[in-house]
Amino acid sequence: MGALILTYHAVEPGPAPLCLAPTLFRSHLDAFEELGVSTLTVSGLAEALRDGTLPDRAVAITFDDGCASAVRTAAPGLAERGMAATFYCVAGHLGGWNDWPTQPASAPRLALANADELRELAQLGFEIGAHGYDHVPLGEAGAEVARREIERSKQVLEEVTSRTVRSFAYPYGVPPGTGAARLAAQLYGTACGNLLRRVDARSDLMRLPRVDAHYLRHPGVLQRVAAGQWETYLRLRAAGARARSTQP
Repeated sequence: MGALILTYHAVEPGPAPLCLAPTLFRSHLDAFEELGVSTLTVSGLAEALRDGTLPDRAVAITFDDGCASAVRTAAPGLAERGMAATFYCVAGHLGGWNDWPTQPASAPRLALANADELRELAQLGFEIGAHGYDHVPLGEAGAEVARREIERSKQVLEEVTSRTVRSFAYPYGVPPGTGAARLAAQLYGTACGNLLRRVDARSDLMRLPRVDAHYLRHPGVLQRVAAGQWETYLRLRAAGARARSTQP
């Protein structure tokens, strides 16, 4: 039993890894249809893991940051195919830009969806998840900052969507320290961390692994990983990511 949680950001022309061209995104959806995957929200995937009812070739499609292009371009394509997805939004920047203080200067500035768009997205059945209030990495965040990122973001998004927000994606994939981790577990049923591998029955529901779509841009590679093949490919990608993170 296993599944793939796939991470996208913006679906628009622009530099990788944050941007994926709309034509390539449509090719990804075509590849999923051809493979016959079952798409789930992250909360739905977590429930299936707990219940032992995870379908074969399960995929959870996620979008980080709440980019406007993901809502305006990707969501209609998903809806046409009846595919589920989870949109993780930065609650303090709705309708603004991804210009939070920790954003690298080299990253493209991307427009974010506004409150009305998220409300409509939720009404269409897509899951809205929290991705912090100001996208602050939680690994070394103080208690007050961690509470704002974890708790306040949930409050804002629930007020906007009139839906319970049940899933959290740690900013930059960095899990929090012990105190903040307890708070996240109290408020959410599941959270996504930064491990680059597929989900299996042993996965921690509060540190679910995800694979960035940037690593699976070619539809053929995407199909193989979604089918549970090419585990070595993911391990090599993960090793490369770790090596880059330790470079001075």
